[in-house]
Amino acid sequence: MMAWAARLSGFLLFRILKTGKDDRFDDKRDKFWSFLGFWVFQMFWVWTCSLPVTILNSPKVTQFPQPSFGTGCDIAGIVLFAIGFIMESVSDVQKYRFRSAHGSDGEVCDVGFFAWTRHPNYFGEIMIQFAIFTIAVAPAANKYVRGGPYAALYASILGPIFLTSLLMFLSGLPLQERPGAKKRYEKGIKWPEYERYLRRTSILIPFPPQLYEKMPVILKRTVFLEFPIYVFDPAKHADQSKVQPNNAEEGRARPSDEEGLRS
Repeated sequence: MMAWAARLSGFLLFRILKTGKDDRFDDKRDKFWSFLGFWVFQMFWVWTCSLPVTILNSPKVTQFPQPSFGTGCDIAGIVLFAIGFIMESVSDVQKYRFRSAHGSDGEVCDVGFFAWTRHPNYFGEIMIQFAIFTIAVAPAANKYVRGGPYAALYASILGPIFLTSLLMFLSGLPLQERPGAKKRYEKGIKWPEYERYLRRTSILIPFPPQLYEKMPVILKRTVFLEFPIYVFDPAKHADQSKVQPNNAEEGRARPSDEEGLRS
């Protein structure tokens, strides 16, 4: 947990020192209630995601004997944490270096982990949260605790479930997938390249792009979690009055593009 916090805070500090500011809240600072609501929600988010660790270290749980480190839960948790931590750490560096090299030219970031998943940092974060739960639940899984503490440890899975739901249905993918594709299509920002990237690259779960591109739509929508709410359809979601002429002509010249994106 401390390693995860140090990595995140260190990277954010580095980014602020390089850019000279933190512009993530620029649209909220001048709106008191929006800013307050954002921070209240952040507090609830942190509290929920910390549940496994909080409950594991509560007096009701620590009053029972604890298993020695090395249980199946511990090993599985370490493996999950390592996968998540590496993916988050490396993908942050990969994206930063890519943006530093390309600036605002609109090039599609398809390097490193981004060639296998469009959101390696989200996937890594989900792995880390489930890893923490897996380790925390070890006393219950190995029958060292009973009663309320036993139930509470298993109930702490609410933390990783909440984070996963948040990233998939509220503040993560919904704010980036369809809106990002819509912006590129309407402004003609490397749209053909981005469209190909969407077809070839899993939205969340890492998978070889050569295989993902040929995968049936039903598998993309179910096993690989690319739900219809993320999919951009130019005919339905684009404001045609904002589409640049060269982009509109290109779209008419390549009618197979829309079909390819839907697949």
